[in-house]
Amino acid sequence: MDEKKLKKILEEKLKGLSEEDIEKLEQYLAEEKELRREKIRQLKELIEKGEYEIPPEKVAEKILEFIKKNR
Repeated sequence: MDEKKLKKILEEKLKGLSEEDIEKLEQYLAEEKELRREKIRQLKELIEKGEYEIPPEKVAEKILEFIKKNR
């Protein structure tokens, strides 16, 4: 989402906030976006190297959660 579109949405949804608060939110979202990109880049790198390991316990937990949720 581009910055102009994000700003417009924030202004519409958060009318009671000051311009400073909106700018802080925009900065926070931009930082979060960059952190997510970096995490994805690191995961891709690990996968490409064959070093990404998924703990079997986590897989089992997620499978059980899915089964319980979809009964």
